[in-house]
Amino acid sequence: MAIIRDRVFMAEDGSVPVELLASCIREHQQELSRLNKLDEYYRGEHLILQRPESGTGLPNNKLVANHAKYITDIAVGYVLGNPVKYDNVDQIVELYKTLDISSHDSEIGKDLSIFGIGRELYYLSSDEVPIPKVTCIDPRQLFLVVDDTVEYKSMFGVHYYERLDIDGEPDGYKVFVYTDSTVTEYSTDSLESGYELVDSQDHYWDAVPVVEFWNNEEQLGDFEGVMTLIDAYNALASDRLNDKDQFVDAILKIWGVSLGDDEAEASQTIQLLKRLKVLELPGADAGADWLTKQLNEAEVEVLRNALKSDIHEFSMVPDLTDENFAANASGIAMKYKLFGLEQLAVTKERYYKQGLRERLNMFSQMLRVKGQAVNTDKVKITMTRNLPVNDLEIAQLISLLIDHVSDETLISLLSFVDDPAAEIAKVRAQREEAAKRQQAAFGMPFDPTDRVTEDEDDDDEE
Repeated sequence: MAIIRDRVFMAEDGSVPVELLASCIREHQQELSRLNKLDEYYRGEHLILQRPESGTGLPNNKLVANHAKYITDIAVGYVLGNPVKYDNVDQIVELYKTLDISSHDSEIGKDLSIFGIGRELYYLSSDEVPIPKVTCIDPRQLFLVVDDTVEYKSMFGVHYYERLDIDGEPDGYKVFVYTDSTVTEYSTDSLESGYELVDSQDHYWDAVPVVEFWNNEEQLGDFEGVMTLIDAYNALASDRLNDKDQFVDAILKIWGVSLGDDEAEASQTIQLLKRLKVLELPGADAGADWLTKQLNEAEVEVLRNALKSDIHEFSMVPDLTDENFAANASGIAMKYKLFGLEQLAVTKERYYKQGLRERLNMFSQMLRVKGQAVNTDKVKITMTRNLPVNDLEIAQLISLLIDHVSDETLISLLSFVDDPAAEIAKVRAQREEAAKRQQAAFGMPFDPTDRVTEDEDDDDEE
């Protein structure tokens, strides 16, 4: 979440006083414990790994079923697996292709899924002819400060990280402060005080070059609400394996017979039994059996399935390995099974587009500075779900809608067609070429002005 401050604390020249900077960094630091925990869970460093060893020598397995990573990867792939499409803004689209913006979008989406928030920084490249660029920075190192009005307008952004010495050891911090006109670099040994000015330059973005993306209104990660369920699942799986280990390491109970008069003789007898696999008992009153723990696998499996079901239900990300997701399921049936994930995606998309529009405005402003006027007011942003497509089902639908819906709309339904208008042009050119060949076969010259339009085709059919 952006840090909120009254604009009166800013200096008259628009710069950020060091006292205000240090105060905002302290507030941002208070959020790091939560963000670090979310990052650890995504990487598989779960609470179960901190379980202390048993002092009795009993098995202490620590299994991690990384549902957190699964939830994030599926959610990000579903929403951003297909590149975002932009209409009516060709200049920025060409720039996006140069920057491979689709990979950047996935990176931002991953931060949103893990942390509930993502932040990107805009800058000019160091090339001989600088071009505007954007980078995704860990929200633990970059934050945005906004004013306390209802509009929450950006005041400045801060990017800070540890400075390393020649041996790679921590040696203070570098701090960069971005206002709507300048970027200022500080160096300090402590984030509390002692900030030394290193450099200050204009950046020409005409706005704070930091944009904050939200995952949802609460700015929560996709698996943040089910972390306790994930911990319970890990504990159950670990204890289940512990029980198995104890079952394998069962104790042999012997009665009515002595294995030896002292510990050394008993030990020798035990080693002999292990080697020969034979136990001779002296009489009917003697016996031996295994002392084992009774395992109720059915009850454990019911509990495991219940926990797994709850994890997927409350995260709204289904288990795609479940038998319900059969390959022969129809498109409608598949949509019902993915209904929860679709609701999650709708929320993510709504907030994601807000960030995308801010990004468009940032790039249009920089292109305007470079003498290329770009209007982003009417840009249409399209995000397509990354789902297996039943092209046969779609082709049947298209055949039913011919003459009721425009060709461009129908062709846009096909997953393997990226540009419907260009595809229509290709089809028409192909028809003309076929007409040429047909007329040439009958010895008739082809007149390019004598083209049969779609309207004429319709009139002939009538």
